[in-house]
Amino acid sequence: MTAAVNPDALRILSAGAAQGLATAIARHEGIALAGTFGAVGGILEKFLAGEPCDIVILTHAQVAQLTARNRVALDLVSDLGAVRTSVAVRAGDEKPDVSTPGALRAALLAADEIFLPDPQKATAGIHFAGVLAKLGIAQEVASRLRPHPNGMTAMRALSEAGRHPIGCTQTTEILATPGVSLVAPLPEEHELATVYTVALKADTARAEARAFALQLTDAATAMARTAAGFEGAAIRRATAADTSAARELVFAILKEYGFTPEPQGTDADLADLDAGFLAGGGLFDVAVDPDGSLAACCGMKILADGRLELRKMYVRRDCRGRGLGRRLLDRALAWARARGHARVELETATRLEEAIALYRKAGFVERPGKPGTCRCDLAFELELS
Repeated sequence: MTAAVNPDALRILSAGAAQGLATAIARHEGIALAGTFGAVGGILEKFLAGEPCDIVILTHAQVAQLTARNRVALDLVSDLGAVRTSVAVRAGDEKPDVSTPGALRAALLAADEIFLPDPQKATAGIHFAGVLAKLGIAQEVASRLRPHPNGMTAMRALSEAGRHPIGCTQTTEILATPGVSLVAPLPEEHELATVYTVALKADTARAEARAFALQLTDAATAMARTAAGFEGAAIRRATAADTSAARELVFAILKEYGFTPEPQGTDADLADLDAGFLAGGGLFDVAVDPDGSLAACCGMKILADGRLELRKMYVRRDCRGRGLGRRLLDRALAWARARGHARVELETATRLEEAIALYRKAGFVERPGKPGTCRCDLAFELELS
């Protein structure tokens, strides 16, 4: 949906999943928005084609690619959270059981119309088309499919449908549409959770755009994000105010693995994130849970000789297995490429098996030589060119 043109409005290109949240916060704050909300494939095409915008909201992976290409501002890249793909019915209709693949299959076969977003360009539409194939009913329900440009338009059409319809799109789009009700996320075997990230276009100079982007991802709007359907930890650039929490997180994880923190040595850079990482032109990202606690962190430090080193990448025990480490690494490497670095180095310890597996999967290769950090016995590097 394209908003009315207003020369003073903030220009936004956004995934439809964020439409309800962005428009609600803008309305509450009296901020005018102009732009397009829609399927991420089409939104990315508009952005790359040069459609005017100040703020862009796309998937984590898409924003990481834009970061690497210097198409967004490197100092403000923040997550809204993860959104699950879910099933919906009209408000007031009985909610079917969709808790297992068999139950979902039966519910879809019982419907005479199935509403979904674009199966070519929309995240949920692409995924749902694959689910139908895996359930073995793609051909059987083909004539009942009612695709729409994005999830919001699909849900509006569902709300106005007759007979016995059902729909599938992202939770945020269901919750933001009057006349439809959320049934449940897709069953575990077919689940999809997509992380959405806010960024400023690289050449945006408007202070209002930066303020609104920060507001969308600020701790003060955490409850609004949760109510809108966003879940899980959100990653953002750290500030000096995160120093204490980051230090506590890293020290706790070091002790978990049997290491003694070295606040006067190897870990001295955690005494002040500004001085230890940011002031030297480096990077430090933090993953923040909805309750405000730090779930993970990752730093990029520029050494005295100009080399770039990945440091302090740790994920809290209860947050592991959710892809946070990979997301942190994706962001850090995208930032490094955008800054023109040719290589990233890191040092680690054999006992950190999960981290080593992640590094290897990302393309890091072991390099010879004794690591300079006393608690480390392995060194890796990744060529970025």
